[in-house]
Amino acid sequence: MGTRGEVSTTRAEVGTTGPSSRDGEGFSVRRVVRRAAFLATIGAVGELVLRRSLPAAASLTVAAAVAIINFRSLEGLLQRVIQPGRPRFDRRSVLTIVGRLALFAGGLVALLIVPGIDFVAVALGISTLVASLIVEGLRRGAVGGG
Repeated sequence: MGTRGEVSTTRAEVGTTGPSSRDGEGFSVRRVVRRAAFLATIGAVGELVLRRSLPAAASLTVAAAVAIINFRSLEGLLQRVIQPGRPRFDRRSVLTIVGRLALFAGGLVALLIVPGIDFVAVALGISTLVASLIVEGLRRGAVGGG
């Protein structure tokens, strides 16, 4: 026990069966959301510093937040509906779908009605989640997750 080589445990010895969020293996929704939020923050700061545009920074931030909320909502819906055995497509699932569509429609209406919304910043805000998903997929493939 005096050297570092003697103190090694595997997940089988500890008793965990799936990928752990600590060891960095597998797909992590939390990591995707954190990375998307980080990218949105960097983008909003860039909009403020480089373009000196508060509406553009707000547009980017709100678009990224809507994308992240929709992603989390879809993740919960898929966990509930697409399960081995009997899927649970209940009232909550329908309300989740309707809520996601309402949020999306509200965003589209805001794009058309509210003056000063920067469409490029909105596209960048939505792209933060897409970029985060791509990075997570590439990371998972590099780790050996397929």
